[in-house]
Amino acid sequence: MPIITEARQPGSRPADDVTPARSVQDAIRLTERPVDFSLTSLNGLRQGPAPVAGRSAPDAAAAELLGHGKVGPGQPHEPPWKQGWARGIMFATVAAPLQSRELDERSLVRRVARLDTVRRVPRRRRLSTRRGVQLLLDHGAGLTPFQDDRLWLHELAANVIGRDRVDVLRFRGTPDRGVVRRDPLAREAYRPPLPGTPVVLFSDLGLLRPAFADRSVASPREWRGFLDLIRHSGCPVVCLTPYHPEDYPAELRANVVFLPFDRRVSLRHAQEAARVARRRLERS
Repeated sequence: MPIITEARQPGSRPADDVTPARSVQDAIRLTERPVDFSLTSLNGLRQGPAPVAGRSAPDAAAAELLGHGKVGPGQPHEPPWKQGWARGIMFATVAAPLQSRELDERSLVRRVARLDTVRRVPRRRRLSTRRGVQLLLDHGAGLTPFQDDRLWLHELAANVIGRDRVDVLRFRGTPDRGVVRRDPLAREAYRPPLPGTPVVLFSDLGLLRPAFADRSVASPREWRGFLDLIRHSGCPVVCLTPYHPEDYPAELRANVVFLPFDRRVSLRHAQEAARVARRRLERS
């Protein structure tokens, strides 16, 4: 039987004749093809603050980090404490013991039984949020993943204590470096509240040091100096943190009481943290 072959031009090759040179050329062409996907932010484009006369662009960028912020669309925020316990935990953390008008009968009977001289009628003490609270919110790079928790904490404190009794101060590094009250571009020196006013600090105290953070992350020594300032001002302080208290250096655990963002935290843990903070203040 005759064999029929396909005629081809001299110097040409069959279609299935692939040479290494042609494979390299095809690979180069594949790398030059456009990518068929794109990245889209779920929160939209982030608009920075309007330029302010006399201020440079780095100042505006830093001010944006100290802004109030807002929760954008995406996954719903899950509170770090149980929904039914959050208000009670916040109240126990910020409540201060005040003398009421009710007579403390037990104390009066004990004094009379000991034949002590009663120069003043003892009154019962009760926990109250009348003194308000100073809420210090850390806007450092280490707490960027917890910005929704920061906003949630602000709203929780305002609902439990009252917006007019919550003094919100935002900072980066430590409050000693300057705080922001309302305008992100207006920094002011930190001033402790009146003696006896609870201070609630939401921070990692420099535990997490992101890359390229440089000096923006405060050292434990700097934090210890700030905590000494609060204690000498006569204010109990509780640090709310997303990390476990045992992760912090011993020098910080000796100067501040930690209350972690944990679903296992109950009202009893918050009461004990506030009690320890007041006891340390009385001993100092």
